[in-house]
Amino acid sequence: MRIIIVGLLMAIFTTSSCSEQKRPRFLKRSITYQPFLFNMQHYFSDQELNMSFPIWFNDTILKQNRIKEIRLSVYSSSQDTSVNENYPKRTKVYTFNEDGDIVSAQFEQFYENVKVGSYLFDYATSKDENGFSKVEKTVGPNSDLKASEHYTIYEKEKCNDKFLIYRDELSGDYLFYMLNRKNWGALSVDSIFNPTIEDKVIFGSPQFPYKSYHVENVVKESEVIEYEYDKKNEFVLQIKRDEYPFRNKRSVNYSKSGDCLGFVDSTFSGDKFLKAELTIFEIEGQLPRKIIHESKLNESGSGYFHIETIEYIFFEEK
Repeated sequence: MRIIIVGLLMAIFTTSSCSEQKRPRFLKRSITYQPFLFNMQHYFSDQELNMSFPIWFNDTILKQNRIKEIRLSVYSSSQDTSVNENYPKRTKVYTFNEDGDIVSAQFEQFYENVKVGSYLFDYATSKDENGFSKVEKTVGPNSDLKASEHYTIYEKEKCNDKFLIYRDELSGDYLFYMLNRKNWGALSVDSIFNPTIEDKVIFGSPQFPYKSYHVENVVKESEVIEYEYDKKNEFVLQIKRDEYPFRNKRSVNYSKSGDCLGFVDSTFSGDKFLKAELTIFEIEGQLPRKIIHESKLNESGSGYFHIETIEYIFFEEK
């Protein structure tokens, strides 16, 4: 595992340093990317907290594998990759119907194996063509009501073939999607949405965003996130986030056969590298069973790990 981690990190740093060099034509190759359980542009990000767009998983994978439930258990950080505790600090449980549509999502928090928080989200209807679904939230007994506000729920305001508008039911802030590429400009955004600094503007669709940001004035942007996809615009390759004075670049790693191996998050301040976190998926039977996150402050120093295990419950064969 140590050799794999060091090798992947060296590959990332080498790729970054040589990115400006033009590769010879004979070294270019085309990768056929393989479908993966997680939608990598949404999971492992703040989008996990956007409960109105439950588009974290690949519906086709769920349906083909007859997955009824996915349980992710998150364990405390340690200096190795073993799960030393008998209990996790957090669990995330997602249930689905036989068509791969999400039915519910439940998040629980624990302290020394005692449940200290529980938040349940029920989906009464399937997702619409834009990935939106109405959801009902239930806060468990003895749970922190303030903590439940981290989970965002939107109401649908207006949708057409040019743009989508949703409103945060708690804060009243807006979420704007500009679907047509020809309108991806500051003047179009201002004339159509007239956003405030608290509203979020996204170029692209909910399933495949290309840019997300907040508007400080007509031309000045903040909290910018940019997404880079493969040539068919189906699989995310990089996600870049600017949160001054820091920059974060996520590079998603794929094998030569197009299987998703994990990703690397690199953090910079200006041109100075600060830290990296390497995430590796351990796969069994084409499904991830364990997720290993390692945080490193430099290329040679030892890191800290936090581990997620994944369990599945399957529908019975008909």
